[in-house]
Amino acid sequence: MRNKDCSIIISSCDKFSDLWDANVKLLEKNWADRNIKTYIVTDKPTDKKFSNVEILSAGEGTEITERIRFALSVIKTEYIILLLDDYFLTDPINDKKIEDCIGVMEKENLDYLRLYTFINAKYFKEKIGDRGDIFRITTDARYNINLYPCVFAREFLAATLEGTMNAWQYEVSLTKAGNAYGAKCALVNPNALNMLDVVRKGRLIRKAKRYLDKYDLYHGDREVMDVFTTLKLGTAYRLKVILPRGVTSLARKILKKCGKKFYSDEYEN
Repeated sequence: MRNKDCSIIISSCDKFSDLWDANVKLLEKNWADRNIKTYIVTDKPTDKKFSNVEILSAGEGTEITERIRFALSVIKTEYIILLLDDYFLTDPINDKKIEDCIGVMEKENLDYLRLYTFINAKYFKEKIGDRGDIFRITTDARYNINLYPCVFAREFLAATLEGTMNAWQYEVSLTKAGNAYGAKCALVNPNALNMLDVVRKGRLIRKAKRYLDKYDLYHGDREVMDVFTTLKLGTAYRLKVILPRGVTSLARKILKKCGKKFYSDEYEN
């Protein structure tokens, strides 16, 4: 990338360090020409080392907000590409496209740009800039700002890190923080990058396990998700894709009345 005012953070912790080798191997395979500093940000100090990825250890027992705050005390770039340790890049990255996205952020004064879309992308139609594939995100609903691969403006990222939150609490808080900040947010649709989601609820996703086995990428002992949970999560995802938002909101209200707990309740409270 010609734009050097950018760094990559791969947010992680010691409990997920078994994923680092595979994550970095795919990163180097699919984005070898990125030419920007890349960091794994973790809690406990580690003996692991990578040639093109620096490991920053914030201290044992630190949560994601504390770890990223620590990283920002070391990383001084204006833009941060934020990735998670269990998001594996599976296809070559178009370096020029990522650079152009950051250029749009600079031109339009965006605070957040999601590089990987999700099902709620279909609700955003207002285009930003002259590319035709960047759309404005509102900050009035849960998870509009989330931890899918994205670019944060440094100042806004710092503003989201107040307090001590775990990863689930932090993601729930992001859109509300964006609303309070008055953040200008957008997403790229279609994706600026493709990824494989590898872990859910601490276990390897079955689809991901097949991919990792096929390419001999993972040699840890993490438990694999059972078939029933896989089907349940897959069904929930497909329903979110095909059903209107009003229907899914109603279903959520019914589940809450039946005693179901949601991390996103913290957003409403």
